[in-house]
Amino acid sequence: MKPGDELLVTYVNPEMGVRSRRRELEGWGFGECVCSRCVAEVRLLKESGNTGMEGDGEWEMEGLAVELKAGLGVT
Repeated sequence: MKPGDELLVTYVNPEMGVRSRRRELEGWGFGECVCSRCVAEVRLLKESGNTGMEGDGEWEMEGLAVELKAGLGVT
């Protein structure tokens, strides 16, 4: 790192699905994320007809497992 380098903070696991990431960010008080990645993923979900919560549970559990392991220092 050099002086003046930008530091970024990740509030959620970027490997989670868009619904899970948005839910987590809302929990932090940020409201609905409208970054280019989230907007593109929502557009793809709508185009595929997957507008409900179906199919997101697996991503949520994988994301939860990753977060718990990281928090506990387990690999």
